[in-house]
Amino acid sequence: MFLPPEIGSLRKLQELDLSFNKLKNLPNCITELGALKFLKVTNNKLVDLPSGISSLRCLESLDLSNNRLTSLGSVKLVSMLTLQYLNLQFNRISHTLIVPSWICCDMRENGENAVKRDRLQYLGISSVSSSAEPGTASCACNGALSCSHTETSPNLKAHATQKMKKGWKRRDCLQQQARQERLDSSRSKLSENDVEEMAVNMTEDECLSSLHDIENKPVMKGIAEDTSVQDLLKETSSEDLSCIVDYDSDGLIKDTGMMLQDHHDNGSGIVTDPACLSRSSIHNIENELEDTASSTCKVVHVVEENPSETSKFTSKSKRHPDMDNNPKPSKCPRPIDECSKLSYKYSVESFCSIDDHLPDGFYDAGRDMPFMPLEEYERSLGLYAREVILLDREKDEELDAIASSAQLLLSSLKRPVFSETDEDAGQDLLRASVLALFVSDCFGGCDRSASLRITRRAIVSLRKEQPFICTCSAGNMCYSNESSKQINTPMGHFDFTGLCDKSIRIIKERRNSGIVPIGALQFGVCRHRAVLMKYLCDRADPPIPCELVRGHLDYTPHAWNVVPVRQGNIWVRMIVDACYPTNIKEETDPEYFCRYVPLSRLHLALDDESYTPRSSFPSVSLCKEIEATASSAVYHCKIGAVDAAAKIRYLDTRSASNDEVKNFEYKLLGEVRMLNALRKHRSIVDIYGHQLSSKWVQNDSDKEYRIMQSIILMEYVKGGSLKAFLAKLLKNGEKHVPIDLAFYIAREVACALLELHRKLVIHRDIKSENVLVDLDSKGHGAPVVKLSDFDRSIPLHSLSHTCCIAHLGTYPPNVCVGTPCWMAPEVVQAMHEKIQYGLEVDIWSFGCFILEMLTLHIPYQGLPDSQIYDLIKRKKQRPRLTRELEAFWTMDEPITRLNLGITCDAHAEKLRLLIDLFYKCTRGIASRRPKAEQIYNLLCSLPTCYDLS
Repeated sequence: MFLPPEIGSLRKLQELDLSFNKLKNLPNCITELGALKFLKVTNNKLVDLPSGISSLRCLESLDLSNNRLTSLGSVKLVSMLTLQYLNLQFNRISHTLIVPSWICCDMRENGENAVKRDRLQYLGISSVSSSAEPGTASCACNGALSCSHTETSPNLKAHATQKMKKGWKRRDCLQQQARQERLDSSRSKLSENDVEEMAVNMTEDECLSSLHDIENKPVMKGIAEDTSVQDLLKETSSEDLSCIVDYDSDGLIKDTGMMLQDHHDNGSGIVTDPACLSRSSIHNIENELEDTASSTCKVVHVVEENPSETSKFTSKSKRHPDMDNNPKPSKCPRPIDECSKLSYKYSVESFCSIDDHLPDGFYDAGRDMPFMPLEEYERSLGLYAREVILLDREKDEELDAIASSAQLLLSSLKRPVFSETDEDAGQDLLRASVLALFVSDCFGGCDRSASLRITRRAIVSLRKEQPFICTCSAGNMCYSNESSKQINTPMGHFDFTGLCDKSIRIIKERRNSGIVPIGALQFGVCRHRAVLMKYLCDRADPPIPCELVRGHLDYTPHAWNVVPVRQGNIWVRMIVDACYPTNIKEETDPEYFCRYVPLSRLHLALDDESYTPRSSFPSVSLCKEIEATASSAVYHCKIGAVDAAAKIRYLDTRSASNDEVKNFEYKLLGEVRMLNALRKHRSIVDIYGHQLSSKWVQNDSDKEYRIMQSIILMEYVKGGSLKAFLAKLLKNGEKHVPIDLAFYIAREVACALLELHRKLVIHRDIKSENVLVDLDSKGHGAPVVKLSDFDRSIPLHSLSHTCCIAHLGTYPPNVCVGTPCWMAPEVVQAMHEKIQYGLEVDIWSFGCFILEMLTLHIPYQGLPDSQIYDLIKRKKQRPRLTRELEAFWTMDEPITRLNLGITCDAHAEKLRLLIDLFYKCTRGIASRRPKAEQIYNLLCSLPTCYDLS
């Protein structure tokens, strides 16, 4: 089969299934499908792959099972960062293939097993998943059986004529494949000597013995009852082998599963002694296989003559779990077991939903290690590496006792049968709070006095409308210095983390393993408590809906749980932290929303009827790039029907120090915290979500390293930045922004500035480039104006704190930060000496922003940086307005109005107010500049045309 080259024109194609064909090579046009996410090319004859597959940047799943691949050729898996699942079953690839840790790869039946399978094919026992090979048995249409070697089709291939049959279903092929996987698993345990002896014996006299036995066997001429079919299959497969033979509409044999078992085995179905495979036993097996094929072919021939019986025969000829004559139910091996699957999810996504039931065998190695099977951790981890936490009640008696005690504790709580009222819905939260206290007690308890002090300071802070709650000694002014030192650690005056590390080290040395059962811990930190909390909630009766979340508390890596509670028609997410079990609050609480920052969060409205735990973070691989800088790029993407702007940063950890990695995380946390504290304001760009992720990649020396990625999803403003609009006006010959529009934009930016300063936040980069406007799509009759870019913003008192107010990763307010032409004199002064500045620096920048709208030029246009720094720092000289504006400010005459295009007194009054604000905001002495509230009130004193519409 050949694919037409036109397939490469399907640029938006996301799924492509080329299974059950005779492809030997994939055409290069496949590599042009840039949006392709799922590619399935199973049951073909592929021997090579095009190198361009590595360029499919959106590919998430690649299924190449049942082919003839001996290697992946020039395909580079390390460059396929989006690939999550790779199926290479039933090929001839060596197990030395290096697969990156983020790819879940299925390599069963490759290497040595593939060689064994090829030898068994020579014996006439054809594997389901292999390509067509010369067989020893074929069936003619008349039902006669011969030993001539003929070319047969792949056993699992569903021909077009068969698919057209009324009773055909795709699940039939899947059931056949599951049976064959069990067969191949049994064959893989045969030794090389067994296979070679079988080959020698069969080549000597297989045809003669087969024909002789067939002549001595009674051949069925037909079948009238379905039970005779079962008896036939039972007679040939109950003890000696498990064999089911299907036929397509042309009468070709389709072997769906065979298991060789000697009469003298040990009862397990696997030959243990090579001598047991004598020539006579091999002849018996061969004869029974041929006899079964012959009789079943007669059955199929009769059924084809009577099409009305087709569905009846099909339902009885396949092994269903409820069949009485099948004592061993089918167990189709899965690509990855449930515990490893969920462990992998938590390792990659740092999140488990209420539907993710933690199974026994779940393990967690932490966020800073690549995911591996538990056996690999056992072999590779040293005693001094970070421990891997294991939850398995069968191997952990202490965990079994903990789980039993928790169930007994919850059983004493009365729970209503029907939870319809808000009071009844709160029972889940009550039981979760009891479990949080129980988990805390299991791992050393907590310091309640520290929680009380934090709560008291939180109340005081909220009265001051501060978005960030102080949890360090700096905010504890009413306590003695000695008591203030006790809250430097989360568990009181002693180093609880150090005590936990020492306890774990003793356990690992005693067990001589880096795998630590969670029940063996006497002291546990957040990651231990959150995992155990989720484990116990899943096993409560009835289960408590509980999420497992990993992220940051302030600027420290942390793990906690979320319990959804229904309040009226909405769902409320309650943060339950077993490190602070008595302090349970809503996730949207002003304190918790800024302090507890998960590694991934998407702000979506919850369903009124059913709880949606968390939507998957959208992919930004196909988004349109808006702008790009040296450190980040901004893309336009969609979240459902909502337009969003995605700000993306990357960090290659190969050339990065530990401090640079921390600062990369801190930079994201700082901007996310700022946006969360200022969200839902009409003049500030809103945040839709964020994600901090990393992928492990192998370099040429097989050493793994991380590529870190941070994404912030924000509100998308269609018009773009005001800077682009000013450039457009200048190109059209305009001298300034229309007066009413400039006045309205200045008022909206002042409103945003007022919100920042009320919450004691310095923006430090107010300019036209960071103001987004949409003049075409007007909401409520007015343009959309949003202040953006908060990556340089800093709390006013960050220098005095060590908690989240410190805003780690962002330069404190005694360092020169911003854009030179908009910097206040005190900011420029900080280049040479550490002088702390305040909110007044934003007022200076706001004055320069007004100048941009009135002149369509940046401040200090045309001057070199050295001269600009000299004017600002030494002379404290503000930027100059145009001569026309200065003349209008000095004397309002008709000629000056005409030069500026002023046509009415209302516009002249607004222009004079803007010029007056410019001069007041750019005063050299910071204390003489007006406050943000005064500026906003002045701009609200005069109406605009947008206010009247």
